[in-house]
Amino acid sequence: MSGFGIANANSWDVYGSVELSHCHYEVSWRSLGDILMTNQESKSGRSTSRFPYSIFRNFVELLGFLLLNLLAFRYIYPFLKIEAFALPVPILVSLRSTYSLVGGALDFIQVALSKPLLPLISFAVIFIVGTVFGRLLCGWLCPMGFIQDLILKTKGRQTRVSDRKHESLLKLKIILLCAVLFISVTLAISLHRDPGTSYKDALGPFAGGLVLPIEPETALFSSFPRLVQTGTESGLLNFTTPTSPGYMMAFGFALLAIFLAGAYITPWFWCRYVCPTGALMGLFMRFSFLGLKRDPSKCKKCGECVNACPMQIRILDLPWEKFNDPECTLCLECVGACSSGALATKFP
Repeated sequence: MSGFGIANANSWDVYGSVELSHCHYEVSWRSLGDILMTNQESKSGRSTSRFPYSIFRNFVELLGFLLLNLLAFRYIYPFLKIEAFALPVPILVSLRSTYSLVGGALDFIQVALSKPLLPLISFAVIFIVGTVFGRLLCGWLCPMGFIQDLILKTKGRQTRVSDRKHESLLKLKIILLCAVLFISVTLAISLHRDPGTSYKDALGPFAGGLVLPIEPETALFSSFPRLVQTGTESGLLNFTTPTSPGYMMAFGFALLAIFLAGAYITPWFWCRYVCPTGALMGLFMRFSFLGLKRDPSKCKKCGECVNACPMQIRILDLPWEKFNDPECTLCLECVGACSSGALATKFP
């Protein structure tokens, strides 16, 4: 029986004894106290069991992956009447994808400015989503993030990058975002002043978006399906000039290979260091309504949260009342890893 033992057992911590039927039994009051304390914690909501945030988030990501690529089911069930609609979402979804139901907000911005049109809806979506939820969609809905998550789960362990190298690499996606916006905005200005400008001709296939023709999501969800389905008729095997579709496709596949290899070597490599959409949403994450908090009375500063974070955020160095780190995708891996229940979401 739990909490009871024979008198001469050295393993029990003895605080009291009772005599029954000429046999001496000793009660481990400490064990009983532990049981009572556990019951009290369970009643007060401080159960030691943890909610499986990681599994739940992967399930949500899977549903989102299927929903965002719903048009692929038309090839399996031709009777389905589903069409894509022009809804910009701040995640990595290529506008050139033949499967995607919506498009990435940054892709919409690049294409609109190349017309030139003012992408007010895209800016509004980014502002509203970013202000309210921060980078939540990066951690819970992005298809490319889901692929990186699967790679990390397959690998089974995280590789930590040195702090100095990590801080340096974080600047890469900011630089890429600035380059994308600079090319798009200057192109829009030049087209507005002179519709026949040679600036657009000089950009060639990049006029419709600096990264749109070569981004990994374009290679995976556009170039690869088109190449498989139509072969040479797709026009993707044209290598006549350096700006031909064949070279753009090859460049995209090379970046896709870097994406996959990087995700295996470093957790969420693309989200951390390369993704311009993540850099853009990180600007809003700093002051978003949704964030995280840490209870200092429960926190043991054991570092479990830091080790579980796929974005390598130094959580224990952030303010405990509420923290909105620009690199945080609100994946809640840290919340699930905390054995003392010190971390939780906070809104606003």
